Amino acid sequence: MQIVLYRFMKILLFVLSILIYSISFAQDSLYSKALLSMEQQKWFEAEYLLRKAIENGEDKLKCSYELAWTHYSNKEFDKAIEVLTPFLKEDVPSDVYQLLGNAYDEKGNSYKAVDIYQEGLRKYPKAGNLFLEMGNIKYKEGNYRQALYWYEKGIEAEPMFASNYYRAAKVFLMSTEMVWGVLYGEIFMILESETERSKEFSKHLFESYKECIFIDKNKVSVNFNNDVIVYSDSFERKNLFPQVFDNLMQQALKGKTFLNIANLTQARKKFISLLYSENKDFDNPLFKYQKTLIDNGLFEAYNYYLFAYGNTKESSTWINAHKTQWNKLIKHLENNKIELSEQNCFTRYNME
Repeated sequence: MQIVLYRFMKILLFVLSILIYSISFAQDSLYSKALLSMEQQKWFEAEYLLRKAIENGEDKLKCSYELAWTHYSNKEFDKAIEVLTPFLKEDVPSDVYQLLGNAYDEKGNSYKAVDIYQEGLRKYPKAGNLFLEMGNIKYKEGNYRQALYWYEKGIEAEPMFASNYYRAAKVFLMSTEMVWGVLYGEIFMILESETERSKEFSKHLFESYKECIFIDKNKVSVNFNNDVIVYSDSFERKNLFPQVFDNLMQQALKGKTFLNIANLTQARKKFISLLYSENKDFDNPLFKYQKTLIDNGLFEAYNYYLFAYGNTKESSTWINAHKTQWNKLIKHLENNKIELSEQNCFTRYNME
């Protein structure tokens, strides 16, 4: 009798384990199917699957966040707010504050959006995504100075978060201080590769260099900026680095008669050599990263990666002719991220 009971218990435990596994798999499958539906922009289908996943005991916060995202993507902002608001009483990540604030902003209630972002920042003072959204609010108001304040604060708080570099760079490329636009933009492209934004910025970077470098026969002049830095609090004072950047770039371009990726690569390489021999005080994580690429024989390939969408014909010709160098660069970029931290970050305030 005991043997029969023992065998029965083993069979029962086995059946229960299979049942538990099946339920777990079904739950994961519902969530995965919902994400797939979202990728295909099938918002109502995704909503149905996420609600079923929650009913079946799937992670409530995870599913609810995606549910709110389906509402947000379908411009159902009130529904997104309704889903997310109860979670503010719990320990939730900064993404929840970001999406909830964005929903209020899209409704036209930017004041409430700011309240939500600031509530999130009190809980997560290093959350780059919340600094980003504070900057975006100011940007939409046309207050670019205050937008930069928040973007650059976000860079200082979370230096590996790419979007604040992207937004700050876009503001500066519309200004008279384009030097900061090309430098922030390059860091953005190191942090975020092969996205639509990085492809867009590849083109912006090359066009910005062409806009600020003037070559007439053998005469070269460079102007990436005015010589006064304007702080977000309206305090102005002399800024030394932009003039150094212009002067060194002008020296590096000496002898060039036109500007393409090949000539710009040579000039940028010469720029780093001149900087480290004459102006070491302006050493920073970006220039250090460039120097490492030069030392590893990867700087030429890196520049074709950086400016690829600025001159697609020239870049594709070079890449096709230098497959080995290109593949080495891609591997290097994957395994050697730029070293950025709160103690070792790049902002214009560190370059004075």
